[in-house]
Amino acid sequence: MNAAQENVQKDVQKELKTAVAVIAKLEPKFVELVKTSNTDVLFKNEMLYASQALMNNDYLCRAAISNSLSLRNAFSQVAACGLTLNPARGFAYLVPRDGQVILDVSYRGMIKAAVNDGAIKDCIVELVYANDEFVYRGKRQSPTHTFNPFDKKADRGEFVGAFVEALLPDGRVHVEAVTAEEIYAAREASELWKRKKKGPWVDFFAAMAKKSAIKIARKYWPQSGPKLDELIQYLNTNGGEGFASQDVPLAVVERVIGASDEVEPVEPLPTSNQEEAASELSPAAQPAEVDPEPERADPPAAEPAADPEPQAVEGEVMPAKEPEPQPVGLPEKLVKKVAELVRRASAQGCWAAAKEYVSTWPEEARQYALQQLKAGEYLAASEGE
Repeated sequence: MNAAQENVQKDVQKELKTAVAVIAKLEPKFVELVKTSNTDVLFKNEMLYASQALMNNDYLCRAAISNSLSLRNAFSQVAACGLTLNPARGFAYLVPRDGQVILDVSYRGMIKAAVNDGAIKDCIVELVYANDEFVYRGKRQSPTHTFNPFDKKADRGEFVGAFVEALLPDGRVHVEAVTAEEIYAAREASELWKRKKKGPWVDFFAAMAKKSAIKIARKYWPQSGPKLDELIQYLNTNGGEGFASQDVPLAVVERVIGASDEVEPVEPLPTSNQEEAASELSPAAQPAEVDPEPERADPPAAEPAADPEPQAVEGEVMPAKEPEPQPVGLPEKLVKKVAELVRRASAQGCWAAAKEYVSTWPEEARQYALQQLKAGEYLAASEGE
């Protein structure tokens, strides 16, 4: 080995040690988050698996060094969702994506999260092709799906859709059929696919199609735990798999996210390693660093006293209330994004996850979001939620 090769090897080893040191500092927070989230992953084991991934992937290691915040956030997600990085299990992986470190979760990992959450007891997801024999028997009976698993995909014909069969906690079966059009629409909504036409949708189409089918089906399960919902939110936003395009038909968006009252899609905020002086919000957001347990929320600081609001008298028509002015200097998209975040946190009771999600936002945006979240949490607590 010549001197140049030795220097390169030393640089690689130095980068690896630096990345591992970033993970090592997370141990107290990781352990506390495991307790808070009621998961069972062990820090030492996950650190070993993460170090192995960094050692085997130079691009991942460089992304971890240049964007250590994304490494911390991705590794913290392991504690939050309880999916091990053990490659033999195939649930979750640290992967480089657009200069960041992302916790990528397989469709098997999503099923595992749903089982851990108590939403289902088991799940089968299969892709269906034109030459397969498929008979749909309704949502409460298993379909008939016959095909030769050894056939080449070309021999099975055109991809026509997928079905997700879940065994519910009460023993019933729930079957959700998802068309190819819905899955392709989900792909078109992916920010990574939309911008570059590359990534997991190109390299692992079958796995991504199954993940999209699970995202759709889980909204029709009678029970759905917060961990699975937060995991899907993470994959849709930080992982670049979500709905960032207004070109996707509204009906498809509603079917996947399971809600018809969503605000207009807004771009994620920039991360701390991006230019804070940028006038437009960045289209790629980092995964949020997890705060194990939020402090007890205090009521928002009182505004200066104003004239008391007139009370309605029976039979009297009150004038329409003036809309609240938009905070000065904050983009309208940010205000909408925070309002939607508060709504979801209130609906799901996941205030800690919401606060950790905004923890890496730029200072002004973060302070505004935390103020609104504290106010919302205080209001929810005062109403007995």
